Amino acid sequence: MRIMRRLFVVPLANNNHGKTSIVRALVSQGEGKHYVSPHPQKKIRRLVTSSGRIVDAYVFCRSYQETEKSYYGSVAAALDGNDPGWRLRELIVMPSHVTSACPPDTQEMIDVGHSAGFDVIAASVILKKGAATRLTNYQNIWTQNWDERWTIDNPSISLPAGQLDALGRDLWSRISKTITG
Repeated sequence: MRIMRRLFVVPLANNNHGKTSIVRALVSQGEGKHYVSPHPQKKIRRLVTSSGRIVDAYVFCRSYQETEKSYYGSVAAALDGNDPGWRLRELIVMPSHVTSACPPDTQEMIDVGHSAGFDVIAASVILKKGAATRLTNYQNIWTQNWDERWTIDNPSISLPAGQLDALGRDLWSRISKTITG
């Protein structure tokens, strides 16, 4: 038996902010595989930390609002419907959109994660496009009772693929250090 920290990580951003690419890179780094499709499938994953420890995870690769909410109706039902053993995992990654309508969804993620003993982390992707950087909808979500708030700074560039891959690898490094720390 080991004493471990269990994380429920919620990458936060709307479409076209790089969230899916960042999660794809996180999974690629954790599995040691390169995914060329738009996104890997949601499923149970065995991710390997930089120290070589295997992390038992379930990773949703698309935002809850895009793929799960209309089908399942709630965060708990989506988790139970996709992975009945999710409560025993060490890591859940469940991305969310950031709109004025999403605070109830993110609060539900926090409540469901806490009810299963997870530390729930907001991992906000901040896309910077000069004056177009929008933080208004984040403010309503950031005030919720997250255990930690991480910021993924995504400056806008013309060819973001390498940058998004690096951000995803960095996010996996942060998660693996937090879990094993």
